[in-house]
Amino acid sequence: MASKRTYKRKKQPQNKILSLLILVAVFGFYFWQSQQNQQKKSEPTSKYTQAIAADNQALLDLKWDGTLNGDIVHINNNQATFTESELKQTFPSQASKWRPVDGLSLSPLDNQGRSQQGNFIASKASIDKVTTRPDRISYDVRPSGWFINDRFDGTKWVGGYHDNPNVKLGNGKQALWNKSHIVGYQFFGMPTMVTENMTTGTRVQNAYPGQLVPEDDIRNAISKHPNISIRGQVTPLYIDDDRLSRGVHYMAKSIQDNGKTLNLNYWIFNVQPGIQIDYKTAKFKVLNSAK
Repeated sequence: MASKRTYKRKKQPQNKILSLLILVAVFGFYFWQSQQNQQKKSEPTSKYTQAIAADNQALLDLKWDGTLNGDIVHINNNQATFTESELKQTFPSQASKWRPVDGLSLSPLDNQGRSQQGNFIASKASIDKVTTRPDRISYDVRPSGWFINDRFDGTKWVGGYHDNPNVKLGNGKQALWNKSHIVGYQFFGMPTMVTENMTTGTRVQNAYPGQLVPEDDIRNAISKHPNISIRGQVTPLYIDDDRLSRGVHYMAKSIQDNGKTLNLNYWIFNVQPGIQIDYKTAKFKVLNSAK
């Protein structure tokens, strides 16, 4: 009997210890699960950022087919991807360099001196205020890649030299490089004539069939439907530390009718037939077909 009583007295503490371990394990599991749930709640922002990055990379991975008409590619079945809140943005003026007038929002240069995204709301009212465009864009308006072997001093580009030959385009010749507006002059006029709203673009990228296509689409839509306004976004994209953008992502959508009047989503290559471009240095080689 004594041995049995001794056995029972020894087992009770073991059972209590086992129960305590189980209790700790259960609480530990619920604590771990709670931490996982909190982490998941914070994931949408990071996933959204990755999705944007992936979309940009997909655009940069597109290959130009070498033809003039191949300069523009329709993205997402030519449907803009603005969220509901983005479509409702108005960009009121802050009388600043980045918000000079109602409806126009520019981004500062990045730390390598390269122009970034422009957002805007084009309307009949904004277009009616536009004054005659100057014959020349100021020398001080100098986007990355406009000069070769120059440097960005943290505020502006200095030094270097400009090389801009006339090259074959259609039946004539035109200058290879343009100071290409991110947000078109025809929508807001002089406030767009700043370095932050320019890229160094080929004649094809800047004019036809380049950014002039969506700009004219927007203007024509507003001309035919003066009561609507158009939400636009233009994003130059670069690879690594390239000075020249590989192209621009151009989206626009009519606001009041949710895109029924106008809805476009273009990738526009920064290319020129007959020209071999080094996007890192902005140097180029004119091939025989472009002479």
